[in-house]
Amino acid sequence: MRAARGIAAASVVLLVVGLGGYTVAAALAPIAAVEPQPQPLPAVSTPPATVDLPGYGAWAVAAADDRQIYAGRRLDEQLPMASIAKVVTALVVLEEHPIEGDSEGAAITLTVADSRLPARYAAINGTVAPAPAGLVVSQRAMIELMMVHSANNYAETLAVWAFGSEAAYLEAARAWLAEQGMPGATIADTTGFSPQNRASVRELVTLARLAAAHPVVAAASALPRVTVPGVGSYENRNAALGRAGVDGLKTGTLRVIGSNLLFSADLVIGDRTVPVVGAAVGAPDQETIADDLEQLLASLTDDFRTITIGEAGQVVATYVAPWGDTATLRVVDAVDDTVWGPVRSVALVDLPVVQPGVEPPRPPALLVRYGDREVRLALEWDGTIEGPPLGWRLRHPFESALGD
Repeated sequence: MRAARGIAAASVVLLVVGLGGYTVAAALAPIAAVEPQPQPLPAVSTPPATVDLPGYGAWAVAAADDRQIYAGRRLDEQLPMASIAKVVTALVVLEEHPIEGDSEGAAITLTVADSRLPARYAAINGTVAPAPAGLVVSQRAMIELMMVHSANNYAETLAVWAFGSEAAYLEAARAWLAEQGMPGATIADTTGFSPQNRASVRELVTLARLAAAHPVVAAASALPRVTVPGVGSYENRNAALGRAGVDGLKTGTLRVIGSNLLFSADLVIGDRTVPVVGAAVGAPDQETIADDLEQLLASLTDDFRTITIGEAGQVVATYVAPWGDTATLRVVDAVDDTVWGPVRSVALVDLPVVQPGVEPPRPPALLVRYGDREVRLALEWDGTIEGPPLGWRLRHPFESALGD
């Protein structure tokens, strides 16, 4: 009997020891990471654009602050730019002789040679302004006379003052065009009078972006009228100015091509303002350009859409542990944007795994691409995955060890 009792006691001890070892083993078994369950982000989609482009000439209308061209025709044909060439003159001179802030720039004394230019240009039906020898005209005023009145004589005077000769100016202008991404454009004089001043409307869009971004040139082109003591007072020749948000830039007219316009405008889209630029080459006259540009910009405005990427609190991924703990990755804030034409969004995110009982990793960003743009939405954790309770470990020893 004593032997039987001893065997029984020994069995109890072994059982207790065995259970204790099992408990310790189960409690210390590694727990597999919890995998994410992705939740798809609804795609944003906008309809195709319809733009009323005029049926004549070459046209382009584009974003002012990036490389997008919204619509155009005959985009890459090299055509005479006429007096739009004066924009090149102004920008090249300003690169060599900048005007700081609101100052007038250099004070330029007109020479006898300058005083003879009005008669020379008037003889070939060019637009001029008086230039008496000895008169002092500021650099800014000369640019205003070029941009507002299209005074040919002041374009030549300014370029020769800045570079010493027309030939030296032309060398600088050609190098500048290449540097600015317009290698196909050609410059033959300071005024645009020569039909060999040529560019495509795609290149003129680049020129318009540079002009609209330059404070001196943009401000000059926006003036409804310019008055220069000793020279005169002149109305802006841009018939589109002030219509449909047009706030500049430069007209041009030449017998071999007709009427041209380099333009900038601010379109009102809801509570936002969208700057655009563009060019028209080969129109019947400036009034026709102004009428058709107003219709073009109205049709362009209709194709802008305000979209919302994401939604605050939107779940991007869910994590569910076998013992019931849950956590989610959520969008912190949505992003609003204004887009034009057809775009469709695609969301990309590298979702991490979560190790139970450990602080979750830093939330990744949700990358959303749409059109030629992308945004990164910040994400945040909601909830935590704690380690499993002992009771669950004891009931699921293999799941604790293998995560199955």
